[in-house]
Amino acid sequence: MRLFWFMLLICCLRGEVLSAQVLRLEGTVLDRTTHAPVPFATLGIVHQPLGSVANERGMFKFSLPAAAAAAQVLVSCVGYAPVQLSVEEFRRGAQTIYLPPVAVPLGEVTVRARPPQTTTFGRTGSATFMGANLYTEPSLVSDELGREQGTVVSVDPKCQVRSVSFFVAFNRFKSVIFRLQFYRVDRGLPGAALPHKDVVFTVTQPRGWVKIDLRPYQVSLQGERKVAVTLQWLRSESLPGQTKAFGLAAVPTPGHTILFREKSQAQWQAVKPGHLSLYLTADSYGPARRTDLPTQQAALSDSLRYGPLLGGLARPASSRHYGDSAAVGRSVAVTGGRLYYEEYGWGEPLLLLHGNSQSIEAFAAQIGELSRHFRVIAVDTRAQGRSQDATTTPLSYELFAADMRQLLDSLQLRQVNVLGWSDGGNTALTMALRYPSYVRRLAVMGANLFPGTEALNPDFWRVLQQRAAHPEAASPTQTRLLQLLLREPQLTFENLTRIQAPTLVMAGEHDLILPLHTRSIAAHLPQATLVIFPGATHFAPQEIPQAFNEQVTRFFRTANAP
Repeated sequence: MRLFWFMLLICCLRGEVLSAQVLRLEGTVLDRTTHAPVPFATLGIVHQPLGSVANERGMFKFSLPAAAAAAQVLVSCVGYAPVQLSVEEFRRGAQTIYLPPVAVPLGEVTVRARPPQTTTFGRTGSATFMGANLYTEPSLVSDELGREQGTVVSVDPKCQVRSVSFFVAFNRFKSVIFRLQFYRVDRGLPGAALPHKDVVFTVTQPRGWVKIDLRPYQVSLQGERKVAVTLQWLRSESLPGQTKAFGLAAVPTPGHTILFREKSQAQWQAVKPGHLSLYLTADSYGPARRTDLPTQQAALSDSLRYGPLLGGLARPASSRHYGDSAAVGRSVAVTGGRLYYEEYGWGEPLLLLHGNSQSIEAFAAQIGELSRHFRVIAVDTRAQGRSQDATTTPLSYELFAADMRQLLDSLQLRQVNVLGWSDGGNTALTMALRYPSYVRRLAVMGANLFPGTEALNPDFWRVLQQRAAHPEAASPTQTRLLQLLLREPQLTFENLTRIQAPTLVMAGEHDLILPLHTRSIAAHLPQATLVIFPGATHFAPQEIPQAFNEQVTRFFRTANAP
């Protein structure tokens, strides 16, 4: 009985400690004139990534860290003047916040003698060379509602917007509610919001172009030569058992930026170069011109990932920071460099090889699950992540494969399983050819045998070539990694017939690697299993981690493996 009361006391004290660590804010946002709810009003702490979004009934409930006790909450919504109140006021209980409505002028354009010309402004290409992701994952402190992302679009100074279109690279939600916003551009970042009616819409389709008719909203861009067009995440409904992920197609376009902020009052951040697949269709009354960006103007490596924007690579809900863990991180010397690696789990060794310009963190959605079944060895490839490279000669998959052999020698390992994604898949195939005694079973995702349009998406190949024509925009290491994509690998289908290791060949339905090339790789391997992930792209490990992990785990755990 004493033990029972002691444990109860501990639980109560623990609850009090947790309660002291967060401040819970709740209430309702109403129209000051009509007292009607204000749907999807945003609440944010100025210049901080903290806040939330009210629901369609104007109700909200979220938490802030205790350190924000002295902060001010700014409540705002399109068509209303913002209201500011202190966090301290919420200690008295739920608050009712009244927003004063403001008149939204209807967009009008001064019409000259010349009739309007319907014009598109922005990027009309849909190729997904990188992913710019929006998603929501509720947690104790922050529900992440209100995340906003967009791009700068050049427009005619006299135009009336008819519609906005953007390309969904992948959508794993049943539905997502967005708010469309227009801002003036101030030093490359969104400035003051342009006046227009509140544009709120729902996306349900899993992939493809979404077109929003803006004619009822009468959005005028008179006097603007550039505008920031953004999508703000308001609400979502997930599918049971489905990974939560939503991504917009994008390309790393020189001279352009992708804009994002975590909350409605957080600081804007810009990722350069980058351009969302988003464009406006407008009636233009200015000089006739067309500013859409053809797909081939972009340029960077196939596996490029832009920090927090890409593929749902939020850090796992643990104290481990994959790719930067002081607890498990190690390094080993190799010829001309030093490799950084991390180990997790127990069992058969499984070596993880990431893609071009990536790092261990690319497998953040895989490491936790795979380490339940295997001794996972995740490594940063030479000159990438935290691994060092003292050489200046061209990089090659032969060099990467030799590095992996030296790493495994240092760990006294042979016959390991190898999972390679993109460039990592090319390295894995090279390992199986050059060092067959080191490879037990092999899984490759989005691998190719040679460069060029017979293996890669032709638009993407042109992207790489154009990037190479302007090396001044890249660092020496980036240039070497780009040259690697242009020159290598140099394997043949006949080479594959010598690989005896059972191999799982994977690709996304909309991969950068051409479907015929992926199928031919599987057809020429003596022991191959082919998996094409429906609706996925080259970033399937990030887009659909559950399905990807299940395939990989099942393959490596096959009972009759030699």
